[in-house]
Amino acid sequence: MAINLCCPVCYKTYKLQTLRCKCGNNLRTNKLFKVRIKLSNGKWKSKQVNTLELAKKVEAKFKTQSIEEDVFNIHRAPVIDGVWSKYLTWASLNKRSWIDDRIRWELHISAHLKGMKMDKITPSHVQDILNHMATKDTPKGGHYAPATIKQVLVLIKRVFNWSMQQGLYQGGNPCKSVEAPMFDNRINNPLDKSGLRSLMSVLDTWNNERAILVIKFALYSGKRKGEVLSLTWDSVDFENHLLTLQAMNTKSKKAQSLPLNNHCMTILERCRKLKVSDYVFPSTLGNYYNTFDETWKRIRKRAGISIRFHDLRHTYASYLASSGKVDIYTLKELLGHSTIEMTQRYAHLVNGVLKRAVCVADEVF
Repeated sequence: MAINLCCPVCYKTYKLQTLRCKCGNNLRTNKLFKVRIKLSNGKWKSKQVNTLELAKKVEAKFKTQSIEEDVFNIHRAPVIDGVWSKYLTWASLNKRSWIDDRIRWELHISAHLKGMKMDKITPSHVQDILNHMATKDTPKGGHYAPATIKQVLVLIKRVFNWSMQQGLYQGGNPCKSVEAPMFDNRINNPLDKSGLRSLMSVLDTWNNERAILVIKFALYSGKRKGEVLSLTWDSVDFENHLLTLQAMNTKSKKAQSLPLNNHCMTILERCRKLKVSDYVFPSTLGNYYNTFDETWKRIRKRAGISIRFHDLRHTYASYLASSGKVDIYTLKELLGHSTIEMTQRYAHLVNGVLKRAVCVADEVF
């Protein structure tokens, strides 16, 4: 640790007794004081100030911090902005949904937490963010859904947990005592026959075959968007008509092996002819199909249907449940639900079939 003179013209450093810099600057009248300390990890930490008195105070502060970290293992909390930047770099290499994280942070979180040390962020700060979203209009003039607000809470919690795993922060997570807004995710919006005809009509004339194959496969298999877009060729068993979903790509985080119907096999055969990478449904460059959402929006608008992509899954499940040929427990396995309670949203369709069946007795007897 040392205090040196620093030339404010060329920023070279000298001993305190030096009177003139090599650049010609007079260090008696025009000078800065530079405090330097070597950290335990071998890196140097420095600070420039205007007076010798202030430099001595900074030096004393550096010494105190060094003793706390080396002897008492007390580490200063980092500023959230720096940790977020490191997290985003990591996420861009390890998460396919990292762009969603970036958008949520920039749109909802950054303005509230910018410049704050992580140990100063309290549950109240996090709750303020959620409250602000609950009362703020979206760019389109609507309101943020409880599920969207919950995703922001999950992101903040994830950044704190990640920073602790990486050894960047050793404090607590303020999100632990913050309750996510309640919402019912059992909303079903399946396509009726008219909507299905409109969608198919648009797909028949659409000029992006890869997008068409994604949509049809999701509709005929009932798989989630992430499961479809993450699908790789080593997951497809053409001989036995089987699909294996890796645990990392499923919502339940459990591997699933499912049979494929003829519609799905036809689509996969076509994809095999277009094969350009390990992905079954890649982008035109062979990468993960990140731009699919924009194409889906245009197709949906052309078809005049107001549904989410996830509603294709509900359409698949609803048609199977109301067919009278698939019981609720089989449907559970086909959808990859972890519990039967999740499949119960379609129970009324199965019950409707049973009710019609039992009424046959009125005609027989």
